[in-house]
Amino acid sequence: MDKSHQQDVCHLLHISLEGLSGGTTTRDELSRIWSLELQWFTPEQADEVVSTLAERGWLSESESKLSPTTGLELSRPPLGWRPIPRRLLKIPQFQQMSTTQPASVPEVAKVVAEPKPMPRVSDPTSSTLPPDRAEGSIPHLIGMIADKSALENKEVMRRAQRKRRALGPVTLWMALALVAREQGLDMHDVTTAIEA
Repeated sequence: MDKSHQQDVCHLLHISLEGLSGGTTTRDELSRIWSLELQWFTPEQADEVVSTLAERGWLSESESKLSPTTGLELSRPPLGWRPIPRRLLKIPQFQQMSTTQPASVPEVAKVVAEPKPMPRVSDPTSSTLPPDRAEGSIPHLIGMIADKSALENKEVMRRAQRKRRALGPVTLWMALALVAREQGLDMHDVTTAIEA
């Protein structure tokens, strides 16, 4: 198995699962993270990548929850890393690392993955609170902000994610509302879009 394939999956899952309760998630949540929050894939591509990783043994599924396959050491990607959909869709079957490899390889991966992740606010399983009903309005809200401010959708998301990093535990829709306010949009229109 090509080590770069394993590295791609380890980076992808590290970013996607950090902060999630128990390091597990559902297919829908994983697709939503990749397509909406991180904007790496279209929703269709995200669903296809999830299915491919599960079918080829990179993700284990139990009681509708996905987690990395036992023996897969997740690692933090370098700054600026992005997954390439076509590579992930051609990923080979997962094979357990052989015991003949040097012991330092897993240790390095463990050291890299040590920093404690920030909890993902939009994860409904990490608290007893109900799922955030405003999440469904996020694509409409991004489009509205982009149209009224003459920014591209990607730029709106970049600014919202920057606000989330600066403010800590804040939902994506709240960060988008702050971007809208910063752009001088009518907040009545924004709140109406969120509540829709």
